[in-house]
Amino acid sequence: MSPTHRELEIGANDGPSQGLGHLASLVDPTLDDLTRELQMRIAVSQFESPVLLLDIDGTILDGNDATAGLDIERAEVRGRPVWAIDAWDLPDAAGVLTPLIEAGSKGRVGSRTLDTINDAGPVRLSITPVTVDDETVLLVARLQRLGDRDQTEAILAETTQRLAAAEGIFQAVAEYTSDLVCLHETDGTFTYLSPSVRRLLDLEPGALVGTHPVDLAHAETRAALVGALQDVARRGAEPIRFRHRLQHRNGGARWFETVITPIQNTEGELHQLQSSSRDITEQRETEQQLLKQAFHDELTGLPNKALLLDRMSQAFAAASRTDQPIGVLFIDLDGFKTLNDTLGHHAGDRALTKVAERLIAIVRPGDTIARIKSDEFVMLCTGSDGVQGASIVARRILEAFERDFMLEGREVRLSASIGIATTSGDADSNTVIEQAETAMYEAKHNGRGRYVIHDEVEHSIDLERHDTEAALRRAIANGELRLHYQPELDLESGLIVGFEALVRWQAPDGRLIPPNDFIPLAEETGLIVELGRWVIAEACLQAGRWRVHRSPDEEPVRIWVNLSARQLEDPDLLGFVEESVSRAGITTDEICMEITESVLMGDGDSATRQLDELRRIGISLGIDDFGTGWSQFEYLHRLPLDVLKIDRYFVQGLGIEPDAAVIVSAIIDLAHALGLIVIAEGVESKGQLEVLEELGCDQALGFYFSEPREAAAFDQTLSRA
Repeated sequence: MSPTHRELEIGANDGPSQGLGHLASLVDPTLDDLTRELQMRIAVSQFESPVLLLDIDGTILDGNDATAGLDIERAEVRGRPVWAIDAWDLPDAAGVLTPLIEAGSKGRVGSRTLDTINDAGPVRLSITPVTVDDETVLLVARLQRLGDRDQTEAILAETTQRLAAAEGIFQAVAEYTSDLVCLHETDGTFTYLSPSVRRLLDLEPGALVGTHPVDLAHAETRAALVGALQDVARRGAEPIRFRHRLQHRNGGARWFETVITPIQNTEGELHQLQSSSRDITEQRETEQQLLKQAFHDELTGLPNKALLLDRMSQAFAAASRTDQPIGVLFIDLDGFKTLNDTLGHHAGDRALTKVAERLIAIVRPGDTIARIKSDEFVMLCTGSDGVQGASIVARRILEAFERDFMLEGREVRLSASIGIATTSGDADSNTVIEQAETAMYEAKHNGRGRYVIHDEVEHSIDLERHDTEAALRRAIANGELRLHYQPELDLESGLIVGFEALVRWQAPDGRLIPPNDFIPLAEETGLIVELGRWVIAEACLQAGRWRVHRSPDEEPVRIWVNLSARQLEDPDLLGFVEESVSRAGITTDEICMEITESVLMGDGDSATRQLDELRRIGISLGIDDFGTGWSQFEYLHRLPLDVLKIDRYFVQGLGIEPDAAVIVSAIIDLAHALGLIVIAEGVESKGQLEVLEELGCDQALGFYFSEPREAAAFDQTLSRA
C-alpha cells in the first residue's frame, strides 16, 4: 500500500468515528427509504467537520456545509462517486476506496477508515454503515484533518455535542410517527415514549417513563418480550424483531411487531435501547382468519383433512421414536342421506354440528377430531395403548349416539359405524385413514352402529376376496351364470318391445348371488371381459329363441346388455359381437348395448371409437342411469346414442316431489329434441306410470310391470303378443 495512506479497523478508542456509528443507530428502522434518507441528511448537517451521505455503491447523496473547507462543493459532488472528488491526492483513488465502500455496504459492525494526505495535510476518511434489519441502506463518510491530541479531543467533544443534537432530531421525528417509538435504559426501562402511545394503548407517555415494558406485556407473550431484551444485551449491535401483545387501558390487548435496536456509546458499550413498535392487530386477525379457513371445517369448526394429515404426520414421527401405538378411528353416520332427504339440508347441517359437539366432548387432550367430508369424521388418538385404547374410545362414541338428537323440534335417532386402524408410526397417513375406512365399511356391512378393527377385517376380506375370485372363475367355466330378463313396455301400445338382460350367479348350493356381490370384483380383476362375452353370446342366443314366437312382419324384441369400461378396451369386442349375432341367427338390430358414464373415465376417445364401430354394424346404443353424473349432458352429442334411460332415482319421486316431474319432463324434452327414445327405469307404481305417460315418455320398465325373471317365464307372453 502507498506510504501516503493506510487502512485500519476502528477500535474502541477511535472516538470520532464511533460517533458516526451512534448517529447511524438512531435511524428509525420502520421509516420508508425516502424518509430515512431525509432524516440522515438533517442529522449530518449538524456536524461541523465534513460529512458525506453515500448510497451503498459509494455515490454521494449529499454533504454538509463543512465540506467546503476541503474544497468540496455540495452541489457539484452530488451524484458522483466518492473517489471522484479532489479531497485526496492518491494515484488510484477508485482502487483504494472501492474496498472500503464494499466493506461498509456489507453491513459489517463498526467503521473502517482510510488515512491519507492531501494539500491540506493529513486527512482521515471514515465509512460507517447504516443498517436496518441487518441490511445496509446508507453509508456515512466523515472527513477530518489529523492533528495533535488536543485537536482529537476537540473533535471528540464536538462529536458528543452533535450526538446530543442528533438525539433531539430523533425525538422530533418520533413525535409525529404513527408507530410507538421509545428509548430505554439498557435493562429496558422507558426513558422516552412517543405520543402515539395515547392512540395505541390509551396511556400517557409521561406516566410510563421510569416503568418497564414488562408491566405492559400481555401474559401470553411476556416471555417473548423478556427474551428479546435478553438477546439484545447478549448479541450487542444486532437489532431484534419479534411479535408480542401489549395491554390496552380498556383491559384488552393489541398485537405489535417490535424492533429493538441497541445504541452504543463512544466506548463501544451498550448505552441505551431504541424500540419501534407497529400495531399489527388487524393484520394478525386477518392472518388467523385465513389460517382457520385453510385448516378448519366451516360448518363445524373442526380441523379439516389438511390439518388432520399435518397432525398425523407429527404424531407418527413421535411414535416412530417411542414405539407408542396410535389409533385412527373413521366415523361415518348411518342413514345420513335419508335424514337429509326427509328433513332437509338445514336439519342435516344442524345434525352435523351436534355430532361434532358430542365428539369434541369425547376427545382427550392431545387427540384430534376432524371432519373430512360430508358425514365422515376421523379421530386421531395418540398414546392410545393400541387397539385396546382405540376400542375404548369407539365404545364411548357409540354410547354418545344412544341419546337422541333434537332436530327441527323432533327427536331423531342417529347411529355411527366406526372403523379402527392402528400404527406405531411407521406408516403413511392416507394409508392408515384408508385402512380405518375399510374397517368402517365392514362395520356397516355387519349391521351398522358398531365398530370393526382393520387388522381383523383385512385378513378376512383378503381371504373372502381370494375365495370369491376363484369361485367366479369356476362359475364362468362351469356354466353357473344365468341371465334374467326384465321387460320394457311401449307406453303407447302397452306391448313388450324389449328386455334388459341381468346376469345372476347360481352357486352350486342353489343360492342365487346378486350382481352387486360379484360384478365389482369382476371389474377389478378383469374377469368382466370374459363374463361380458358370456352375457353377449347368451343374450344373442335368447333373442334367436324368442324370434320363433314372432311373426315375420312384427318388430323384433330387442335385448339390452350392459357394456363396461373394461369391455370397451377389448380390441376383439367388435368381432366377437358380429360372431355372436351370426351364430344366433339374428340381426344386429335385435341386440342393444347400454353404457354408463364410467366408460369414459379412462380413455374416452378409445371408448367412443369402439361405440362408433358398434353403431356402424347396426347395434343400437343407449346411456344408462341418465341424470346421476355431472357431465352426462356432454355425452348426448359426443356419443352415437339411440336411447336414453332415466335413472330410477328421479322416477321414484314422481307423484311425491314436485321437482321430480320438472326434472323428468326436462330430460324427456331434451332427449326428444335430439331424436332419442326415452326409457324410464324403476317404475313401481301406477301413479309413476301415469305421470310418465302424461310427460310423453316412450317406454318404461320396473317392478310395476314385472321383476327380472328367467327367459321361459316370458315365452307364452311373447307367443300371445
